[in-house]
Amino acid sequence: MKRIIRLFHAIFLAIFLLSSHEVFGQQMTVIPSSGLDDSTLVRTEVSLLTCMPHEEVYSLYGHTALRVFNAEDGLDVSVNWGVFDSSKPNFVMNFILGLTDYVMAVVPTRYFLREYCYYGSMVYQQRLRLTVPEKRRLLLALQENCLPENRTYRYNFYYDNCTTRARDVILDAIDGSVDYAAVEKQDGRMSFRNLIHWKTEGYPWCRWGNDFLLGVQSDRETTPAQREFIPEVLLEDFESAAVTRAGGEKVSLVDTSYVLLPQGVSMAEPMSGFPLSPLMCAVLLFAFVALLTVMEVKVWHKKLRWIDTVLFYVFGILGLLLAVMMFSEHPTVRVNLQILLFCPLWLVLYAPFFKWRHREKVTLAILCLFFLGNIFQCYAEGMNVLALILLMRTLEKLCFPRNHK
Repeated sequence: MKRIIRLFHAIFLAIFLLSSHEVFGQQMTVIPSSGLDDSTLVRTEVSLLTCMPHEEVYSLYGHTALRVFNAEDGLDVSVNWGVFDSSKPNFVMNFILGLTDYVMAVVPTRYFLREYCYYGSMVYQQRLRLTVPEKRRLLLALQENCLPENRTYRYNFYYDNCTTRARDVILDAIDGSVDYAAVEKQDGRMSFRNLIHWKTEGYPWCRWGNDFLLGVQSDRETTPAQREFIPEVLLEDFESAAVTRAGGEKVSLVDTSYVLLPQGVSMAEPMSGFPLSPLMCAVLLFAFVALLTVMEVKVWHKKLRWIDTVLFYVFGILGLLLAVMMFSEHPTVRVNLQILLFCPLWLVLYAPFFKWRHREKVTLAILCLFFLGNIFQCYAEGMNVLALILLMRTLEKLCFPRNHK
């Protein structure tokens, strides 16, 4: 039962809990107002922290935070925009609809690192080369963000998350232009879906859950800035970034880079998934339904009505979730052509009380549109095999009507 529960969460929560943490600690200020004078700012370091993934579903994408450090004044805090409260009512549904608010938190760095130490996850630090005025602007922006009326923001896993927030507050404070010279990790066209696949490699059911919910817009090509919603992409971009200041001086954005917390041994129980891949499950289901269909036509010469009722109703019920996603504030999930397979219309067409002689023709037309949708959208693994199951059942009724009288 525990494995089934973990699998359920992997499928339906993987895409939503990108780079996030539960609410912890008491809110703190980033730096005392007395610490904004020039002499203090010279001693103050601002760094980008990139936390590598660990085995929990919500961490597969990594995490980003800022570190403000001043050894002489005893200041060492981490600024984290990935805080949420999952105990709030209807948390998952609000996340699906894009109505979830995240919170900025400031905590001592030693507390921030505890989770990653527990999971044996490496934390990489990039100390930024900022001038005193740039540090002041950045810290004042962080202080403004810390105010109760400002610390909450509407989270979006692609466009406004913990990583993009950290990046934006840094770039806004810099007096000059920032140019990247990073080499892409992946060859070919980079879409949101490509990046999600990269981070869920080795977790097929997490990837299936993502692909089930993501729509057409997730397959469009992204800009370099849009790819920086992934913490490791931002880390690589910053590593090669150069700042051209107003006077023409060109310097690297990152002063020094080093491992703040080395990779260790996880103290947590390893995440175990379902032993069969989504494609294998789809193939096994296809083989089972094909066997029943052959027996129906060649041996029994009568219709097994429960097969179609179960199949189309299960697909239709799952389609209700995709129908809800059409009203989400997340633009990349609104138009999802997989709704042609997981179609809520099946709940009406294949209801026991509904009799219509053109039902199979309508079903055939919808399934043909689904297969054409492969041109525009990358479907989740095994989806086309599942569509072949419904197509087989539909063609069997059209080609052997005598068995269904």
